[in-house]
Amino acid sequence: MGLLVLLAWAVVAGAVPDLVGARPGPLGAPPDLYVAMATFLALKGNGVHAVKWGILLGLLADCASLDPLGTHAFVLGTVAFLFARRHGDARAVGGVLVPLSVALATVIARVLYVVRCLPLHQGGPVLDPLRSVLPAALATALVSWPLLLLLERSGAIDDLTGRRHATRA
Repeated sequence: MGLLVLLAWAVVAGAVPDLVGARPGPLGAPPDLYVAMATFLALKGNGVHAVKWGILLGLLADCASLDPLGTHAFVLGTVAFLFARRHGDARAVGGVLVPLSVALATVIARVLYVVRCLPLHQGGPVLDPLRSVLPAALATALVSWPLLLLLERSGAIDDLTGRRHATRA
């Protein structure tokens, strides 16, 4: 079930930037739902189990973009690694810390994306994504929070985080 939810999330995440577009104001950038899911899986998963799902989400994001294959996989894998709970840590992040973590992860992901693309864009507008870091972080946190809360309460992604397997053993 979790893999189907992950694929459906990737389809929606790929469509959101085209549906929302850039608008003036505090939510001027479309939310990055790929980063939101990778962060959420890292926060709820056991150890670095969620890193492989972050890389898979990144590959799906690469397929939906014009960026070289592996760009988003590197970014989302790194973000998942940075936010992953350490092995044996029984505490899962919840409540208001989820959108704050998602916002911070969005900032980190945007910076990593720019660093990753520097060798590819010699003299080009590579720093453009940095202009929308804060609006993207705010939009991602606000839009993804209710969706991630719904996923957590439904238990639809428990098998991706390893929680369902841990309770059976």
